[in-house]
Amino acid sequence: MPVVTNGRLIYAAHPSTFIEPGVHLQYVEEPIDTDTVPLNGGILIKTLTLSSDLYIRRRMRDASVKMFFPPLTIGKPVDNFGVGVVLRSEDPELTPGDHVYGYLSFENYSVAPPLSAKAFQAPKKFDKHPDLPASTYLGSLGMPGQTAYSAWKAFIAEKAKSSKTLFVSSGAGPVGTFVIAYARLTAPHLKIIASAGSPEKLELMKESGADVVFNYKTTDTAEVLAEHGPIDIYWDHVAGATLDAAIQNMNYFGYILRVGTNSGYNENQAGIKNTAMFIHKSLLMRGIQVGFGDDMIKAQEGFQEEATKLVLEGKIKNNETRYHGIKEAGNALADIHRIQTLGKTVIIVE
Repeated sequence: MPVVTNGRLIYAAHPSTFIEPGVHLQYVEEPIDTDTVPLNGGILIKTLTLSSDLYIRRRMRDASVKMFFPPLTIGKPVDNFGVGVVLRSEDPELTPGDHVYGYLSFENYSVAPPLSAKAFQAPKKFDKHPDLPASTYLGSLGMPGQTAYSAWKAFIAEKAKSSKTLFVSSGAGPVGTFVIAYARLTAPHLKIIASAGSPEKLELMKESGADVVFNYKTTDTAEVLAEHGPIDIYWDHVAGATLDAAIQNMNYFGYILRVGTNSGYNENQAGIKNTAMFIHKSLLMRGIQVGFGDDMIKAQEGFQEEATKLVLEGKIKNNETRYHGIKEAGNALADIHRIQTLGKTVIIVE
């Protein structure tokens, strides 16, 4: 292959509030010779699709701030979950033509270290189903689906058997729609309440299987939960005032699963006022991260086989908002924080 243009999205500055493409993220183009670029024992990957996720905002920080996910590095390309195809390999475990999934640089072409280096979320070979687009493995069959599936299996499935009501906030996102659909399939007796911020998202949650949907921007969350509760299980993606309203309307011995803190990624997060309810109602609350902890890791077993079958059967849908090309990747990362996307946000690179 001759020298080609390699589009790259560079992390340029730490944001203090919302992400601004061109300020915090800069698109550049550089030549690359895919035949001669050094691999140093690794692999050359052609990127097919990349994921835009809310948690990346947490990675846009100074390295001195310690978190589970590593920080992005000023002057280096953004990286996140993606799917690519191997063009060249010096890694004995991978050969040209293999599909890989894991952390990929936001570039058309990138060099990844060998699997033996054990880099964080290093790209690994997987068997892509011929009837599914690569982007499916960033949504229902990727990290969002894995999060919903393993957290449900590990912490919610048993509780759901004796529960009547489930509330899912930010239910139109890729984790939310998966858990709504999976709850409807595996615990059909549950009343599922779900919230989001636009008419399109309300419709998406209904299609996924929710019984009661409402727009948290135009409707009082506490009033809806008081009418349709009490809540036995709260699947929390947002924290802040919504979490406080849920706590207020939990049933005795209710369970709160903390999956995200969307309301606090770009602005100061509201504190919890109803902490006394944890004592009065004997509530439990737990935070989770996909692939972190023995319970989550064990519960993920069987995910790929079961979830692939459900997606192929149309029982779990992979709803997407697509951006095209690395040049649009900065907008994809910014828009999800301004509630401007629907379902899973992906960048189609191929």
